[in-house]
Amino acid sequence: MLSDPLISVVVPVLNGEHHIGECIRSLLAQSYHAFEVVVADNRSGDRTVEIVRSFDDPRIRILPEPPVQLGLHANWARALSGARGDLVKLVCHDDLLLPDCLAVQQALLAAHPDAVLAAGRRRIIDDVGRVVLAARGLGPLLEEEPSRAIGGAELARTCTTSGANLLGEPASVLMRRSALPEPLFDERWHYTIDIEFYLRCVARSWAVVDEQVICCFRVSPGQLSARLASTQARELRDLFSELAQRYPDAISAGDVRRGAVRSHLLTQARRILYQQMRLRAALGRVRALPSASDESAGFRAGVVRSPGDL
Repeated sequence: MLSDPLISVVVPVLNGEHHIGECIRSLLAQSYHAFEVVVADNRSGDRTVEIVRSFDDPRIRILPEPPVQLGLHANWARALSGARGDLVKLVCHDDLLLPDCLAVQQALLAAHPDAVLAAGRRRIIDDVGRVVLAARGLGPLLEEEPSRAIGGAELARTCTTSGANLLGEPASVLMRRSALPEPLFDERWHYTIDIEFYLRCVARSWAVVDEQVICCFRVSPGQLSARLASTQARELRDLFSELAQRYPDAISAGDVRRGAVRSHLLTQARRILYQQMRLRAALGRVRALPSASDESAGFRAGVVRSPGDL
């Protein structure tokens, strides 16, 4: 009987002390057991490495610290280059895998030997883990059936006409290491770093998409995608134009224009979401402040005796 293939889950991280522990726990809780966790810490100045080292598990491996702090593209590439498994998954330090994630996606690739990439849906959570959306991702790719294989050209066209990265963030995707492109990441792309990478993986091959929710993607007003909100639509438009050059028989100028309009509308929706999240966080901080009556009661009870005690 053949043994299960090794999966490398790689975690690039910089100053991730608030969420790295929860992320690692979600990886170690997988129902699939043949995996390693490769952490690529990018010279964090907080307790990130200390927290990772607190997990006494031989499946966790921390890569040597780079001599200087790297950019996003270089550290993601360093993380993937440290993988030893036949299959690889990149997980950002603040995201989570649901317990059957690796088992489900490994089975999908085993059932579709011509596919080099498996993608599932994700749950959207906020900074403290509250569910924002129970299931998101893949959209029109699943209109015909709940699980199917799709070629690279069709995938590129559907993403273009939808104006979006339909496959989602890295935690949503499992790839065959043999299909990773060279170079791994193109530094021209920032907001679209992941979808451009996926499309080069499947350029002459297949992906398999499946409706099951297999991970959690955390949204926060301070994260990278929020900071890049002002450039999202423009970068997507540029990517769609390049995809039309890569696939001239599949993607038309009209497809690019349609995608540009939709990406602009989606960008506006994301801005509204981030504004709502900032407002919710601000209201939470206000509610946490003691009221005048609470402070007065505290002084009367001797809980707060002097300004020096605050």
